[in-house]
Parts: sequence; C-alpha cells; structure tokens
Amino acid sequence: MREFFAFRIQERFGESPIILMSGRLFQQFLVDAYTMIESNRLRYIWLNQKNLRSEHYDKIVDAVAKGKGDLSEQGKRIYIPSSFTGGKRYMMQHYLDAMATCKYYGYPDFFITITCNPKWPEITRYLQKHDLKTEDRPDICCRVFFKMKLDNLVDYLMTGTVLGEINSGKCLK
Repeated sequence: MREFFAFRIQERFGESPIILMSGRLFQQFLVDAYTMIESNRLRYIWLNQKNLRSEHYDKIVDAVAKGKGDLSEQGKRIYIPSSFTGGKRYMMQHYLDAMATCKYYGYPDFFITITCNPKWPEITRYLQKHDLKTEDRPDICCRVFFKMKLDNLVDYLMTGTVLGEINSGKCLK
C-alpha cells in the first residue's frame, strides 16, 4: 500500500499529474493515504502479536504473581513495538539513545533549529512554473526542506570550519 501511494505522488514526464495539481483534493488524498498506511501497520501489529518478538511485560507478570488466575479481566493488550514510529517504546528507545550519546560525547553545546520557509527560491520557482500555491504541494516543501536544505546544513556543519571539530555529529550519517 505504501508503495502504491509513493508511486501515485511522484511526478513523471509523459503523464498528466491530475492528483498532484488538484490543490485541496491532493491534501485530502495525502491525509487519507497516511491514515490508511498507519491503520494497516497497526492492524499488522495487532494480528501478529504472537509472532512479534517482545520483552516481558510487567503488568501481566505482576497479575500472575499476585495470583490472579483469571487474566480475562485484565483485558487484551496490544503492545506496540519500538519499530512503530511515535509509539511509547519508540520514544523511549530514542531517548535512551540520546542519553547514551550524551554520556559518551558529553552534553551538547548547541541546539540548532531550522524551519522551512515556503518562500525559498527553490520552492517558489517550482510552484510558479506549475501555477500552484505553497499549501497545494506540501510534498515539495518537505522534499526541499529535508533533502536539500537540511542535508546542506548538516554537511556545512560537519566540515568543521564553522563550529570547529564536531564529535557527536558523526552519529547523523
């Protein structure tokens, strides 16, 4: 399903990109695609709970230890693995990774934020060519921001000429 939606939102020469030029309809298409993909992932996790590898879960172990032989009142719990983006275990894993990085390299000296500007020339040039507004193509803004601007900033900082030698930035690659 994910591959289908990725195929549909790519602009190809020789094809009429009707959905890409549809403005608000394209936005609704993206939202619907996202919800379908997320629900598909959650359904897979729900149906494959026995096959997914997981650790011992404290609440069920505690219920058994307290002598509650009938665990039906505990309800059926669905455990979201750490591979599910945005889940509790995912957040905890990334937090622990960040703490391990801080322990090894020391605490960060700078916290740099960057935001996307919809008036960047790369974005406006493309949108003017197709007679669109910024809100009509959020995928273009994301691609320019994440793939061009953010990668350029990381490469610029990693050269070591701006802020000096960077130690923990090697984890970004």
